[in-house]
Amino acid sequence: MTVKTAEFEIAPARWPKDTEQARALLTNYGEYLVSSPSGAAGVCIPGYEAELRGLPGKYVEKEADLLLARVKGEGAGCVAITRRVLTDGTDAAEMKRLWVEPRFRGHGMGRGLVGSAIDWARAHGCGAVVLDTVNEAMPEAAELYRSLGFEEITRFNENPVPGVRFYKLMLR
Repeated sequence: MTVKTAEFEIAPARWPKDTEQARALLTNYGEYLVSSPSGAAGVCIPGYEAELRGLPGKYVEKEADLLLARVKGEGAGCVAITRRVLTDGTDAAEMKRLWVEPRFRGHGMGRGLVGSAIDWARAHGCGAVVLDTVNEAMPEAAELYRSLGFEEITRFNENPVPGVRFYKLMLR
C-alpha cells in the first residue's frame, strides 16, 4: 500500500530500516505539542518517551502500522494507525500522530497521510476511523479532518489531555 505523487511517497514503515527516521518524525511531533504554539498550553502525551524508545513497538503488529511520507527519501511526515473495537461494537482504526514537517507543508501531504490511513482501515475491514485531537494545538489538522467528513463524537478513549476532542469517519 504505497502512494506516490510527483512530490512525495507514502508507505508503511519498514522495520528496523526506518526506525531512526520514524523516531525523528515522532520526536518532532511530540516537541511541537509540548511547545503548543497555537495556544493549547503544554500538550503532553503520557508514555510518549517510552513509545519512542521502544520503536517499532506496536507498529510491527498485524493490527497497527506507522505510515511514513518521504520526499526524495527524506522523512517528511507520518501517521500511526491501530485497530480497536469501540464501545458500540464498531471495528475501527484509530489514527494517531499525524505530522508533517513544517518545510513540507502546503503540498497536500497531510491530506495524503489521512487518505492513506483511511485506505489502510478499509483494507483491514474496519467500519470507521476514529481519532482524538486538541484543535487548538493543531487547528490545520482539525480543519482537514472535518473537510474529509470526520464528525465530532463523544469520548472513545481515556486520553487525559485537557481540551481533547474526538472524531469519527464512518466507512460503511
